[in-house]
Amino acid sequence: MPHLSRKARNQLKKIPPCIELKCELASTLGSRLRSYKLMLDHAYECFPWFPRDVITLRTNQLDDCEGCYVDITPEIWDKVIEWLETAQVTRRTLPDGQPAPSQVDIQDNSPDDKITIKVVLPSLEIQTTEISRDTQVDKFIADVSQTLGQRPGSIMARFGVIVLQDDRNIRSYNIRNGDTIRLRIRRILQPKKPVIYLYSPSDIDVSVKLSLIPEWSLSVIYPVVAIEDHGQRLEWNVRTNQDGSLTEHNSGLDVSYLFWEAKANLEAFPPSPASKPQLVPVDTFNPITSSLDDMDSVVIPVGKVAVYLDKSLKALGLHTEARTSFITYWLPSFLKHQHIALRFVPQAAYERAASLSISPQPDVVTRVFMLFRGIPKEHLGDWANAQMQAKRDVGWWVDVVGVDPARAGDLTLFRVLEWGGTEVLD
Repeated sequence: MPHLSRKARNQLKKIPPCIELKCELASTLGSRLRSYKLMLDHAYECFPWFPRDVITLRTNQLDDCEGCYVDITPEIWDKVIEWLETAQVTRRTLPDGQPAPSQVDIQDNSPDDKITIKVVLPSLEIQTTEISRDTQVDKFIADVSQTLGQRPGSIMARFGVIVLQDDRNIRSYNIRNGDTIRLRIRRILQPKKPVIYLYSPSDIDVSVKLSLIPEWSLSVIYPVVAIEDHGQRLEWNVRTNQDGSLTEHNSGLDVSYLFWEAKANLEAFPPSPASKPQLVPVDTFNPITSSLDDMDSVVIPVGKVAVYLDKSLKALGLHTEARTSFITYWLPSFLKHQHIALRFVPQAAYERAASLSISPQPDVVTRVFMLFRGIPKEHLGDWANAQMQAKRDVGWWVDVVGVDPARAGDLTLFRVLEWGGTEVLD
């Protein structure tokens, strides 16, 4: 076994089957590829602003590192890959500390302001176009949208794992000759049946406040209470009961859970050019920009989805009734497709989109929100990594979502459980 640091050894059993690839600008989950060359190829796909011929991987998780980042050489890669939680993606340096020279930089070092790039359209068709380095992203997207017959606000552009922001130019992303920009249609997410369970060791009065970001408005709630701030905010006041049910004070209704749904406000709240750059897509969630891709999802034949979900939801801390309700609610939608791509949203990111404020403060809050979409058989080739991830232990979702299943099942604690989801439609 490689010489791991004490921290790495202590966390060994918690290491998910994916590895986190990170740099100063972004991070993403990637596959643990034993081939060093394939791992570098994958890192370049995620972070293409590093020239492929000088990209390297580093770690500080081995004892010999003494806390400092060191290069992982091709000779030892397959010996350490299974034990690393993260790998830093960076540009190789020379012994004197200077960045290693790249043929890409030499070829791209031209006074000409124009570069030629590849553009992958939402249809996966690849086009080549010439563009000025000083072109604003919003101008670039507007031109492409006109060609595709789409509204500019309905198209988003990615360079590697980074979403290009409207108020920046092409040069600011270090996009070079021959680089690739991928376009996607922004898919509007309508959350369906988020339900909130409250469990307390004793009967207590509880205030539950739900606040949504402007891109969402509440459309259906139960029990019915006043909705404020243009459909973005509400408050339930309930009493918990020992059998797990809730009594809503205003109506006197006894309910099993609190229910809400929302609609997206794309027209009223289009993407803002001044919005904060989304540099870490894995930790952002927005009903207008969020989607699924080959790196953050799993793809499963529809006949195996129910079993996979039951195992995953159990690992995330959902009890039998919640798992059964979750699966049976979505099963009719699943059965319309041949294969299903799905992922669970990190709880911290979901909280920023749909904030819960509960008083008295719970001991543990578990919020599980799923995104899914149907994948036709003829498109499976675009989801090779996601199909591979579906074969791994479902426990990796615990780390992705950021939940504590042990505390979620502790009957002596005041616990909150929410589940919901949405189908991402083209």
